Amino acid sequence: MPSFSPRPRSGFTLIEMMMAILLTLLVFGITVPFFRVQTNAVDQGAGRLDALQNARYAQNAIDRELRLAGGTPGQPIIVQAAAFAITFNVDLVSRLATDPNATYYTPSADSLSTESWEPSRKKALPVDSKQYPLQYYNDANGNQSPAETISYFLYLDAASGRSDLYTLFRRVNDRDSTVVTRNIWIPATVGYFFRYYRARYDGTIVMIPMASLPMYYDTAPVPLVAPDTLRESDIRIVEMRIAGLYRDVKKAKDVTRTIFYKTRLFNAGLLKENSCGTAPLGANNVVATQVYDTLSPFPLLKVTVTWDKSLEETGGEADVASYFVERRLSSGTDWEVLGNLLARNLSSYSFDDFTFKSGVWVYGVVATDCTPANSPVTISSAVTNP
Repeated sequence: MPSFSPRPRSGFTLIEMMMAILLTLLVFGITVPFFRVQTNAVDQGAGRLDALQNARYAQNAIDRELRLAGGTPGQPIIVQAAAFAITFNVDLVSRLATDPNATYYTPSADSLSTESWEPSRKKALPVDSKQYPLQYYNDANGNQSPAETISYFLYLDAASGRSDLYTLFRRVNDRDSTVVTRNIWIPATVGYFFRYYRARYDGTIVMIPMASLPMYYDTAPVPLVAPDTLRESDIRIVEMRIAGLYRDVKKAKDVTRTIFYKTRLFNAGLLKENSCGTAPLGANNVVATQVYDTLSPFPLLKVTVTWDKSLEETGGEADVASYFVERRLSSGTDWEVLGNLLARNLSSYSFDDFTFKSGVWVYGVVATDCTPANSPVTISSAVTNP
């Protein structure tokens, strides 16, 4: 039989193997730093996005409920307005299908967090020592108001070991507080999370000075620029400064994302209520005074009407929105409306009538509320115009 010699096997030489290993190392040497840079960039982007999402989540949580505050007769809209806390009344959740003002109907909800806060269960407001509530709040029909009391507030996060990181909490009535989000960055140079804007008597919106905070629903009006005054019902907008923080450990650097957001209180100014209860009490001590210029050939310049505010402007239902002034002949029955003035929590008001007519006239003042419902007319003594 013929014999076959084995064919030599092909393989790598030592030099070829060394070259292959060298090329592989070169490829890794080039690509690994590239992937490392890309990975760090992704991590940083994710950290910045996480900080932004954290801020957005806090803003959405507060805004969703705060914009519904009020709208339920008998309870104040804002209970507490502070730099690090806000407490408000809102009929958010109800166990009753017959509650027309509730936003959500949940039959299985906790009863103590779906009804108005009982005075017997009063508790200190967040980041404060002031007790609330001290009384029951009823609507015009004498029924207990159904809105629950919700608080959002911030405490320093002691676990962070820093003096500028806070945790945002939420509380309903006197129930246990729950964490909304952490890592809220508020440096000492900022010093606030909430700011508040109010409506002046002339309708303009201005920021409430931080020195005036905290404010409470039952605090007497705070004098600002006379004759302007401030009441809980004057707050129209709540601004939030929400800053999420991401700590870049590799660069030992803080990355923050800050949101400024303003929530308008739609029910402030009685925008939702169809009735403010009973008609208000009238103005007091209406006086019509003739003002003369003795040097003029037409000496009677004007008739000035003055009156004291209605007792229900700041007391009682505290729902007087404006006053209007009218006149009629003392022998007549038809009133002529001259103009109106917004209620500004002044002790007395005045109105000048430059369109006076000859004859014997009486002037009247009527207080009106948000319904609108009018008080009985309060009449001055008669004046005789030449």
